[in-house]
Amino acid sequence: MSTVVDQHCAAIREQGATISIQQLKTSFDAFVSELKKGGTFSVDITVIKQIVSILVNLPHKSKQLAEPQLIAHHFLTILRDCILVDQLCHRQSKDTAHDLLTDVSILFANVCRYINDTNLYLIKQLLIHKPLINELASCFEEMSISGKHLDDPRLLSSINFLLTAFQRFEKKEIETNECSLTTPLFLAVLKLVCSSYAVDMLTRLEHNFSQKLTEGQTLLLNTCPLYVYWFSGNRKPELALQVTRWLLRPFTAWMTSCHPDSIIYCSQELGDMMRHLAFTLVRPIEWENANGSSEEFYDDYCKRVSHWSSFLPVIIRHSSDEWSGMSIARFIVQDLYNFTLHPSVLNFMKSIPTLRSMLLKMTDVQQSETQLNAYRCLGKLMTEEDIKTMANPSKIAMIYVKFLMNDIDDPKTKERFYSLLQSLKNWVQHDQVKVHLINQKALPLLVRCVTETKFDPIKEQAAALEILLALSFNNDAASALRQNHHFMTHVRSVSNSIISDQSRLQRAAGGLLWKLEKETEAVAKPAILNSYQHDIMMSYSHSDKQLCYQIHEQLVKVGFRVWIDRDHMHGATMIAMADAIENSDIVIICMSDAYKQSVYCQSEAHYAFERRRCLIPLIMKPHYKPDGWLGIIASGKIYVDFAKIEFNLAYEKLKNEISQHRHQHTSQPTIKTKEKNHQDIPSTIPIPVEEASKSGEQYSIV
Repeated sequence: MSTVVDQHCAAIREQGATISIQQLKTSFDAFVSELKKGGTFSVDITVIKQIVSILVNLPHKSKQLAEPQLIAHHFLTILRDCILVDQLCHRQSKDTAHDLLTDVSILFANVCRYINDTNLYLIKQLLIHKPLINELASCFEEMSISGKHLDDPRLLSSINFLLTAFQRFEKKEIETNECSLTTPLFLAVLKLVCSSYAVDMLTRLEHNFSQKLTEGQTLLLNTCPLYVYWFSGNRKPELALQVTRWLLRPFTAWMTSCHPDSIIYCSQELGDMMRHLAFTLVRPIEWENANGSSEEFYDDYCKRVSHWSSFLPVIIRHSSDEWSGMSIARFIVQDLYNFTLHPSVLNFMKSIPTLRSMLLKMTDVQQSETQLNAYRCLGKLMTEEDIKTMANPSKIAMIYVKFLMNDIDDPKTKERFYSLLQSLKNWVQHDQVKVHLINQKALPLLVRCVTETKFDPIKEQAAALEILLALSFNNDAASALRQNHHFMTHVRSVSNSIISDQSRLQRAAGGLLWKLEKETEAVAKPAILNSYQHDIMMSYSHSDKQLCYQIHEQLVKVGFRVWIDRDHMHGATMIAMADAIENSDIVIICMSDAYKQSVYCQSEAHYAFERRRCLIPLIMKPHYKPDGWLGIIASGKIYVDFAKIEFNLAYEKLKNEISQHRHQHTSQPTIKTKEKNHQDIPSTIPIPVEEASKSGEQYSIV
């Protein structure tokens, strides 16, 4: 055994976390020199084992090795080519050094744990190596075809760590065309996950949460789904639906067979497995470009939601104990939030009697991520009446402002900060929450998000501006924003910009300028009747576009002139929207949760209300009941429920409503001004829901 290698290994072991990068580089130089003695490589497995065993046990998961000058060192290339590739190539040989293969795989996984902007390119050069990818893909192909290697725990352990390295690499934002070499690996992993072997791994699980996983279960049910999630999320989101179709039902059957009380004994590895598998099984509902409809997963999703809901009382009972399982509690609440992104499942969740009260109790759990996810769920589930019955509704605003203040200047929480803003958009549909946010001084924080260049225009700036647009329906907030001249100048500049990838930001800026500067003047203009360019304008949420387009096509077929924004994702300008309303006799309001949550839909409905247009509300989702600002606007109107009755029957009811309106207004004068009546309707429509319901009974055509 080499004395030089012994000396350097001893030095690395002794200094541990305090060893400098330069010292490690010197040791790497010595290792390469020893391996090159004689002019050719003589891969001494014993020597490499000695070196790697020291490196893999460095403190902090070998963090020092992620420094660029070490990643670029030839020593790691030797480990890749002479150990990883060679040993995988001879994986069936009795001479395979399984322990060394595993240690080098762990080393690579540890290095990839610390990927950042400074070392990403070098790690790509090290990891995205065609021979390595081909050998690894070949292993997965053999497993998916015949189950080969699934009874070899040592090889499975090595493959598990290697795939973890690739998964951590995929997690970084990288350009699709730079990773075409990894596509064979992705397809091979996907094939294994969507195989009978993966289903068999699920069915072999014990009916409890305390069990230990085998190497095969860890690979097929934990690491592989997580890799598919990150790869497909970047490039091929529709392919992840294959995993959902294959594994959702057996996973749901296993999960619902486990008693809720056993969750307090959940092992770390089983918790990781459930979390990582759930990423792939639930998240496809967020992907706009996924071809498959998640409606096919509705029954299993509802079963999981019901079972998770039964876990919450158990978690709450143990939350005050020194329970080590709060990570599983965090996952369950996060998973419940992911289900709220599916409109049909969200409606089902609203029907669970105790869910909101349990989630409210989860907001008291002393774990910030759990609190945040509980509030994200509640933002989707709570109604205006729920908020009124809260003992302390100002706590919602207080928690969000606290998170905003804590995260706004912390680059490490950038993703959570954006998620926080997205979640807050759900809450600002409620007038009470708006008032509390303004009182808790949220406006200056949101203004910072819009005006400071450190925030991403496509993400944080756009979300913050949409929240401010919602808050501008409150007179106090609108006044404060108008008086901030620096902010208003910035918003005008954004609105006038022509940057193609910032359409969401520009739309929000245009909407806010309309609300703060132009709406009052527009409302005061004379309303011209019986000379409209359009018979009907359809105001709808993009989430409900399929049904809206179907209604639109039927109306056009029978000769109605219908204005509809078919590019609703990017959105027409507020001026174009106002022009469409002014030049339409009737405005159809397509009501749903998504409609009420959209500040643009609120702007359209509010302006149509102010302009005294004939409003015909349609119900787009089963069991939907409008409340808050939408309940006020729809008060006294007859609803046509497209979610409750057959389409053709509902459409005939809609045509009857249109005909009745036309008949009632045929004898009216052609010109009517609103100036006398305009001041009777405040811009924020501050009428309590109870009073609104008294002023005009709501009807539903069924």
